Order: sequence, then structure tokens, then C-alpha cells
Amino acid sequence: MKSALFLIAVLLFTACTSEPKPAFAGIDKNDTKEMKSLKISLFQYTEATISNDTEALLSFIYPPVFTIIPKEKMRQMLIKTFHSRDVPKIKDVKHSKIESIKKYDAGVYSIITSSMTTIIKSPKPKNQEFEEKMLTALQKQIGSRGTISLDKEKHLFNIRHTNKTIALNEKGSWKFIGFKQAQKYIKKGIFPLMLIDKLN
Repeated sequence: MKSALFLIAVLLFTACTSEPKPAFAGIDKNDTKEMKSLKISLFQYTEATISNDTEALLSFIYPPVFTIIPKEKMRQMLIKTFHSRDVPKIKDVKHSKIESIKKYDAGVYSIITSSMTTIIKSPKPKNQEFEEKMLTALQKQIGSRGTISLDKEKHLFNIRHTNKTIALNEKGSWKFIGFKQAQKYIKKGIFPLMLIDKLN
């Protein structure tokens, strides 16, 4: 159960999408150079997920995360997820808001708000008790950010949720980390202190 939920979380709490065009098409002629760079990186991050490009996807993950989850372990988990017949399907994605880029002590950042639908096949379709427990676990994971239902006939979990992602540029390239992930990492001292209040 824990491993299945972790792999799902990797996809749920990123800016991943199966429809990347809106992210790229959002570039405006009046955008600053930094904003254009951010939107292009978001598009590339999205494409990496669509094409199951593990290495490209890893290149966009906020590096300090790898002190908690070693990069090689993350790589193997993503490979396993992407090669699974039951990989979650993400659709109806909208990056509804990309906040203005602001400075902090280590670089610049922006907050991206997205909405999407994620469809997950039950890992154990013949086990009703497992499905009920997984539904409860996913509801806790999603919280107030969305709704989740279980199609008991098709053994599918349908999740409609909103997601906030922090984009950070500390060394000349944009990296991404989900709000919920960042909140967990505050106690571990790997998330920028100046940005902690942005998570409240």
C-alpha cells in the first residue's frame, strides 16, 4: 500500500500534465525574460512526464529533495511507474495561475496553481477491502484540495484536484517542488527558510 501511494504522490504533486500546450501557449509578448524561461521550463517538465522521460523529469526536481529520497531510488521508482500498465492517467489540466516571479535569498521563485483529473487503476481489483482502504488513504492525501470517487465496477479511482507547485531558480535553471512536499521538508531543513511563510 505505502509503495503504491508513494508512486502516485510523485505524479499528483508535480506540475505534470497530459496536455502541455496551455502551459507553453501562455507566453505573452509582455512577459519578462524570467517569466518566459519559467513557462518554457514548465512546458519541458510537462513533456518529460508525457514521454516518460525519467532523466529529464529528474532534472527538474528541486535538488535538495534527493537528500531525503536518493536520486537513484527516485529514478527506479519512476521507471517502475512509467513502465506499469496501471500508470495513472492525468487529463483536463489547466495551469490557472502563474504568480509573478519574486526574489529570495537564494534566487527567484513563483507559485503555480493547476487543476487536473487523475485516473488511477486499482492495484488489487479483486480485493474490495484493499480498495476501500486505498480510497480512505487517497482522501487523506488529497484533503480539501479536491474530490475522489471509486468506480467499483471499473475499479478506477477518479481524482479531481487542484495543486500548487513552487518553481525555484537558484542556479540558472528552474526546479519544481509541490507545496505538500515542501511543507514536509521544512522540518528537515532543506527548504528555503524565506519561503516558509508562503506555504501558510
